[in-house]
Amino acid sequence: MSKYVAIFHANMNYAFLIPESYERVLRSSYEVIIDGFDKYPDAKYVFEASGYTIEQMAKLTPDVLEKLKAAIDRGQCDFMGAPYSHPIMANIPEEDGYWSCEFAQRVYEKHLGQRTECFWNPECTWMQYVPSAFARAGVKYLTLDFESYMTCSDKDYSWTERNRTSEMLWGGHLPWHDLDPNCKFLHRPFKNIVPGLDGFCRSDRLIGKYLSYFRGNTTVEEYVDNVKKWTGDGKGATIIIADDAEYCGTTGYYFIKYKGDYSQTFLTDPEAAEKLDKLIPAILEIGDLVGFKEACTEIEPVEEPFFVENRFAWHRTYADAWANTPEAREWEPLLQANRDEYKTKYQPIVEAEENKEQFKELVSKFWFHMTNSANSDGRWPPPPQCTCEFNRDWCLNEMEETKKVLAELAEATKGYELPEPEEVVRPGQKDWRYGFEFTKKDPEDIKHLNNYELQHAIYYAHKMVDSDNEEKVAHGKELLTQIFDELDARGMVGIRPACITDEKDGWAK
Repeated sequence: MSKYVAIFHANMNYAFLIPESYERVLRSSYEVIIDGFDKYPDAKYVFEASGYTIEQMAKLTPDVLEKLKAAIDRGQCDFMGAPYSHPIMANIPEEDGYWSCEFAQRVYEKHLGQRTECFWNPECTWMQYVPSAFARAGVKYLTLDFESYMTCSDKDYSWTERNRTSEMLWGGHLPWHDLDPNCKFLHRPFKNIVPGLDGFCRSDRLIGKYLSYFRGNTTVEEYVDNVKKWTGDGKGATIIIADDAEYCGTTGYYFIKYKGDYSQTFLTDPEAAEKLDKLIPAILEIGDLVGFKEACTEIEPVEEPFFVENRFAWHRTYADAWANTPEAREWEPLLQANRDEYKTKYQPIVEAEENKEQFKELVSKFWFHMTNSANSDGRWPPPPQCTCEFNRDWCLNEMEETKKVLAELAEATKGYELPEPEEVVRPGQKDWRYGFEFTKKDPEDIKHLNNYELQHAIYYAHKMVDSDNEEKVAHGKELLTQIFDELDARGMVGIRPACITDEKDGWAK
């Protein structure tokens, strides 16, 4: 039987989701999903929620939280986490991203009794450090974006689907590559994106039909036909839902996004339970519903390393879409000023090994408000649409709280001397060391380096070739040969440097 994964993304930090609507959404959407799957005990599903969302559930609807815990405990719900306040991970530093994930993990420990190994990457935005931020927080399985991977890794696909306008907010009207539904990257997991972190791709080729079905624009038959098309030969697994849970049970953000109508946000859909009750058995007729972790661990992974270029995001757009709104441009310098003050004046003292126990509560307090300040939905949507006053005020309040913590830190660290900055030792011209940390993998495991890492590896090897040590020179040349062989194997065939071809004019013919 074909295997399918359904991920419901629950985010109480959503734009235009105001506190007065919280309980209604918790019951009209999240509870409907949990109750709906309770009727089909053999159907697994993934309920993903940020730390903030679980806190609101515990506060406002503890009975719904108990239902969720029961589904997790019996193994039907494969719970997935997300950064505490839904920041755009590519638009904040790695350290901030780690702390937002860590605060979410603490919430899961408190309210669910355990941390989680599976995480959702908001909007699937990418920088090379993003997976490291997740991994540092104990994440082992991460959602990935299929369109981003293919655009960055397949030149024929990229020629059709690459969005060449980074200011465009989505690529939904761009042409689609004529893709073979059996494409292995759609149905099999990736291993060791960074060491110990695996992932599985979701694709807009399937996900868009979820919203369309629950908003009444697609029949259940049309939805299932699309799933059948992209299932291919049924080998591996396919993620068929990976979008906002709020669309199952409420109007969500739909009317703002597609109609410019602000009056119908997050209204209860009284037909949601019936729609879900038609969808689940329709999927079970053609395959099994499984968990995300199961898809990542029980299906043969692809051999290729995962690679996405910096700044990519889902919907064939870029992290710049969230970074270039008026609020983002206005607030980012303020966030950076707070971050710089902490890192230059206080972090070397309060996070030093000998002081960290004494200052740990203040450190957590700073990072909590600092990372909340970068919540994405206080900055969304972009013009000509308007942002929501509540979401804006939420972020502004977090920024103000951050400044208050900085004042507390100033008082608490009086009398402490900043440590002397460590002397930077710069390699000599003939030193073999490459001074840029470009991977947490073994840099000489060439086959498993992604394209970003492989290009850095060229310089890593060239530093050896420049050494005065003959053994290092020989090893560097051997590595360069392996690197250019791997580039050839990936279709990036080019002229090789003379140092590995014995050419005298500087380049191989």
